[in-house]
Amino acid sequence: MRVQQQIATGQRINTPSDDPQAMRRVLDLRAELRVLNQYQDNIGKVRENSTVAYSSLNAMKKLNDRAGEIATMADGSKSTEELGAYAMEINQLLEEAVRLANTKHRDVYIFSGTNSTTATYGTTRDANGDITAVSWGGNSNSTKVDIASDSTVDSNYPAEGAQGILKNSTNGADFIANLMTLRDNLKSGTAAAISNIKSTGIANVKADETNFINHFSNLGAMQSRLDTSEAITRNQASSIDPLVSNEADVDMADAFVRLNEIQNAYTAALQSGGTLLQTSLLDYIR
Repeated sequence: MRVQQQIATGQRINTPSDDPQAMRRVLDLRAELRVLNQYQDNIGKVRENSTVAYSSLNAMKKLNDRAGEIATMADGSKSTEELGAYAMEINQLLEEAVRLANTKHRDVYIFSGTNSTTATYGTTRDANGDITAVSWGGNSNSTKVDIASDSTVDSNYPAEGAQGILKNSTNGADFIANLMTLRDNLKSGTAAAISNIKSTGIANVKADETNFINHFSNLGAMQSRLDTSEAITRNQASSIDPLVSNEADVDMADAFVRLNEIQNAYTAALQSGGTLLQTSLLDYIR
């Protein structure tokens, strides 16, 4: 019956008592496989977040590039109307920047740090509906995710902090605040405001550009790291399946041979028993 069950299920081990040592090895291998599968799931989720972050950063850098062009073109030769038109364009860039900063993926705000259920930025607006201030709703922390044994990566990217995406206390970048300042100077149109654009506005745009480029490099390096970890994890997982099979799967050819042997022995035993049962005590009384 046990051999028949092995042939029917294809499994050599159906209960721990069949082979306790092999069962222990199978359980260990399956536990290791579950860990590797979890690493692969983690890598997939982190890759999604980093891809969304990269796309948002790319869009914000384009906004910053346009702001730099406007800051360069704004000078004393421009009329008040021209400067006002520039101010309105910067205002639209600011609106888009705030929208991108509040990017969500899977109901999580990518740039809010670990406070990921709260919008990255709230806005304060004037009577005309223009943004006059923003309030950060996130924090500077980042969730660590395991992608391999003793190897973790950040799964989100805080907008502000020592390594902030938009406001970086290390290199002085402050993308949204710089856009608001540039817009207000253009709207003012005074000689002092234009001078301020030339003295600090362009420098601020360059600082934001440098910050974006640094984060592009970090995200690219992370993507390469994720690809490497995923390839290694996939190879490790695929190598475990044959090991489990060697321990748990039945050798069908061997099982059929053993089943035939057992059936032949059983048939022979029945035949011998039948012959013996035909003999009675009367056969010995003469």
